[in-house]
Amino acid sequence: MILLIRHGRSSYKHDGRWLGAADVAAFEDAYDAAGIRDDSTPPPALRAAVADAGVVCASDMTRAIDSARRLVPEREILTSPLLREIRLEPPRWIPFRLPMATWDAFSHWQWSYRLFVDRRSNSTHEFMRRADAATEWLESHVRQSASVAVVMHAGFRRLVAAKLVARGWRHGRSKRSYENWSAWEFLRT
Repeated sequence: MILLIRHGRSSYKHDGRWLGAADVAAFEDAYDAAGIRDDSTPPPALRAAVADAGVVCASDMTRAIDSARRLVPEREILTSPLLREIRLEPPRWIPFRLPMATWDAFSHWQWSYRLFVDRRSNSTHEFMRRADAATEWLESHVRQSASVAVVMHAGFRRLVAAKLVARGWRHGRSKRSYENWSAWEFLRT
Protein backbone atom coordinates (compact mmCIF):
# COMPACT_ATOMS: atom_id res chain seq x y z
CA MET A 1 0.00 0.00 0.00
CA ILE A 2 1.08 3.56 -0.73
CA LEU A 3 -0.65 6.45 1.01
CA LEU A 4 -0.12 9.83 -0.70
CA ILE A 5 -0.84 12.64 1.79
CA ARG A 6 -1.12 16.33 1.13
CA HIS A 7 0.73 18.45 3.70
CA GLY A 8 -0.95 20.59 6.38
CA ARG A 9 -2.01 24.22 5.89
CA SER A 10 0.88 26.50 4.98
CA SER A 11 1.93 29.24 7.37
CA TYR A 12 2.62 31.55 4.42
CA LYS A 13 0.37 34.61 4.47
CA HIS A 14 -0.33 36.06 1.06
CA ASP A 15 -1.70 39.59 1.20
CA GLY A 16 -4.26 38.82 -1.49
CA ARG A 17 -2.71 41.04 -4.15
CA TRP A 18 -3.27 39.96 -7.71
CA LEU A 19 -0.13 38.81 -9.46
CA GLY A 20 1.22 39.12 -12.97
CA ALA A 21 2.65 36.01 -14.62
CA ALA A 22 6.18 37.16 -13.78
CA ASP A 23 5.26 37.50 -10.07
CA VAL A 24 4.09 33.92 -9.61
CA ALA A 25 7.60 32.50 -9.12
CA ALA A 26 8.30 34.89 -6.22
CA PHE A 27 4.99 33.87 -4.61
CA GLU A 28 5.97 30.19 -4.95
CA ASP A 29 9.41 30.81 -3.47
CA ALA A 30 7.88 32.42 -0.38
CA TYR A 31 5.20 29.72 -0.10
CA ASP A 32 7.83 26.98 -0.44
CA ALA A 33 10.00 28.50 2.31
CA ALA A 34 7.14 28.45 4.82
CA GLY A 35 6.28 25.61 7.16
CA ILE A 36 2.77 24.78 8.30
CA ARG A 37 0.50 26.70 10.62
CA ASP A 38 0.69 26.01 14.34
CA ASP A 39 -3.03 25.16 14.37
CA SER A 40 -2.80 22.72 11.43
CA THR A 41 -3.16 19.28 12.94
CA PRO A 42 -3.74 15.99 11.16
CA PRO A 43 -6.98 14.10 11.77
CA PRO A 44 -6.66 11.21 14.26
CA ALA A 45 -7.61 8.62 11.62
CA LEU A 46 -4.76 9.81 9.39
CA ARG A 47 -2.30 9.69 12.27
CA ALA A 48 -3.36 6.10 12.96
CA ALA A 49 -2.97 5.12 9.30
CA VAL A 50 0.50 6.63 9.09
CA ALA A 51 1.56 5.02 12.39
CA ASP A 52 1.03 1.60 10.76
CA ALA A 53 3.14 2.42 7.68
CA GLY A 54 6.43 0.57 7.30
CA VAL A 55 8.13 3.69 5.94
CA VAL A 56 7.24 7.38 6.20
CA CYS A 57 8.56 9.62 3.41
CA ALA A 58 8.23 13.32 2.70
CA SER A 59 9.21 15.90 0.18
CA ASP A 60 12.27 17.82 1.30
CA MET A 61 10.22 21.03 1.36
CA THR A 62 9.58 22.55 4.79
CA ARG A 63 5.78 22.22 4.80
CA ALA A 64 5.99 18.50 3.97
CA ILE A 65 8.65 17.79 6.60
CA ASP A 66 6.73 19.76 9.26
CA SER A 67 3.56 17.84 8.34
CA ALA A 68 5.29 14.47 8.54
CA ARG A 69 6.64 15.36 11.98
CA ARG A 70 3.12 16.23 13.14
CA LEU A 71 1.88 12.88 11.87
CA VAL A 72 4.60 10.73 13.44
CA PRO A 73 6.84 12.79 15.72
CA GLU A 74 8.70 9.75 17.02
CA ARG A 75 9.49 8.13 13.65
CA GLU A 76 12.31 8.50 11.16
CA ILE A 77 11.19 10.37 8.05
CA LEU A 78 12.92 9.78 4.73
CA THR A 79 13.01 12.95 2.66
CA SER A 80 13.58 13.29 -1.05
CA PRO A 81 13.68 16.14 -3.57
CA LEU A 82 11.95 13.72 -5.97
CA LEU A 83 8.71 14.46 -4.09
CA ARG A 84 8.87 18.26 -4.40
CA GLU A 85 5.92 20.22 -5.70
CA ILE A 86 5.70 21.16 -9.35
CA ARG A 87 6.34 24.78 -10.24
CA LEU A 88 3.54 26.73 -11.86
CA GLU A 89 4.07 27.67 -15.48
CA PRO A 90 1.83 30.70 -15.93
CA PRO A 91 1.00 31.60 -19.52
CA ARG A 92 3.23 34.58 -20.31
CA TRP A 93 0.77 35.81 -22.94
CA ILE A 94 -1.68 36.95 -20.22
CA PRO A 95 -0.81 40.64 -19.82
CA PHE A 96 -2.79 41.41 -16.65
CA ARG A 97 -2.71 40.54 -12.99
CA LEU A 98 -4.88 37.73 -11.63
CA PRO A 99 -5.66 36.22 -8.23
CA MET A 100 -3.30 33.40 -7.25
CA ALA A 101 -6.26 30.99 -7.31
CA THR A 102 -6.69 31.75 -11.02
CA TRP A 103 -3.02 30.97 -11.72
CA ASP A 104 -3.54 27.70 -9.81
CA ALA A 105 -6.59 26.94 -11.95
CA PHE A 106 -4.55 27.51 -15.13
CA SER A 107 -1.98 25.05 -13.81
CA HIS A 108 -4.67 22.48 -12.97
CA TRP A 109 -6.12 22.67 -16.49
CA GLN A 110 -2.67 22.55 -18.04
CA TRP A 111 -1.77 19.43 -16.06
CA SER A 112 -5.14 17.83 -16.79
CA TYR A 113 -4.29 18.13 -20.47
CA ARG A 114 -0.71 16.90 -19.97
CA LEU A 115 -1.89 13.87 -17.99
CA PHE A 116 -4.42 13.07 -20.71
CA VAL A 117 -1.71 13.28 -23.38
CA ASP A 118 0.76 11.33 -21.23
CA ARG A 119 -1.59 8.34 -21.19
CA ARG A 120 -1.29 8.17 -24.95
CA SER A 121 2.41 8.92 -25.26
CA ASN A 122 5.37 9.06 -22.95
CA SER A 123 5.73 12.70 -21.94
CA THR A 124 9.20 14.15 -21.72
CA HIS A 125 8.22 17.02 -19.43
CA GLU A 126 10.71 17.30 -16.57
CA PHE A 127 8.00 16.97 -13.90
CA MET A 128 6.67 13.81 -15.55
CA ARG A 129 10.18 12.33 -15.62
CA ARG A 130 10.55 13.21 -11.94
CA ALA A 131 7.14 11.62 -11.21
CA ASP A 132 8.42 8.42 -12.87
CA ALA A 133 11.56 8.49 -10.72
CA ALA A 134 9.56 9.24 -7.55
CA THR A 135 7.18 6.37 -8.28
CA GLU A 136 10.08 3.96 -8.79
CA TRP A 137 11.63 5.17 -5.52
CA LEU A 138 8.34 4.66 -3.62
CA GLU A 139 7.87 1.20 -5.13
CA SER A 140 11.37 0.23 -3.97
CA HIS A 141 10.34 1.12 -0.40
CA VAL A 142 7.10 -0.85 -0.71
CA ARG A 143 9.07 -3.93 -1.78
CA GLN A 144 11.04 -3.65 1.48
CA SER A 145 8.27 -2.66 3.91
CA ALA A 146 4.85 -3.43 2.36
CA SER A 147 3.41 0.01 3.14
CA VAL A 148 4.62 3.56 2.64
CA ALA A 149 3.09 6.84 3.78
CA VAL A 150 4.22 9.84 1.72
CA VAL A 151 3.73 13.49 2.69
CA MET A 152 3.84 15.60 -0.43
CA HIS A 153 2.04 18.32 -2.37
CA ALA A 154 -1.26 18.58 -4.24
CA GLY A 155 0.04 19.10 -7.76
CA PHE A 156 2.86 16.57 -7.69
CA ARG A 157 0.67 14.03 -5.88
CA ARG A 158 -1.62 14.10 -8.89
CA LEU A 159 1.28 13.22 -11.21
CA VAL A 160 2.55 10.40 -8.97
CA ALA A 161 -1.00 9.03 -8.66
CA ALA A 162 -1.28 8.86 -12.46
CA LYS A 163 2.09 7.08 -12.65
CA LEU A 164 1.02 4.57 -9.98
CA VAL A 165 -2.16 3.75 -11.89
CA ALA A 166 -0.16 3.35 -15.11
CA ARG A 167 2.07 0.85 -13.26
CA GLY A 168 -0.87 -1.30 -12.15
CA TRP A 169 -1.78 0.22 -8.80
CA ARG A 170 -5.44 0.88 -8.04
CA HIS A 171 -7.15 3.49 -5.93
CA GLY A 172 -8.08 2.30 -2.47
CA ARG A 173 -11.14 3.38 -0.55
CA SER A 174 -9.89 6.93 0.07
CA LYS A 175 -11.75 9.96 -1.25
CA ARG A 176 -9.89 11.97 -3.93
CA SER A 177 -9.84 15.28 -2.06
CA TYR A 178 -7.27 18.03 -2.59
CA GLU A 179 -7.71 19.39 0.94
CA ASN A 180 -4.78 19.71 3.30
CA TRP A 181 -4.21 16.44 5.19
CA SER A 182 -6.15 14.50 2.54
CA ALA A 183 -4.79 11.05 1.75
CA TRP A 184 -5.08 8.97 -1.41
CA GLU A 185 -4.62 5.24 -0.91
CA PHE A 186 -3.15 3.01 -3.62
CA LEU A 187 -3.07 -0.77 -3.55
CA ARG A 188 -1.12 -3.14 -5.74
CA THR A 189 -3.36 -5.09 -8.10
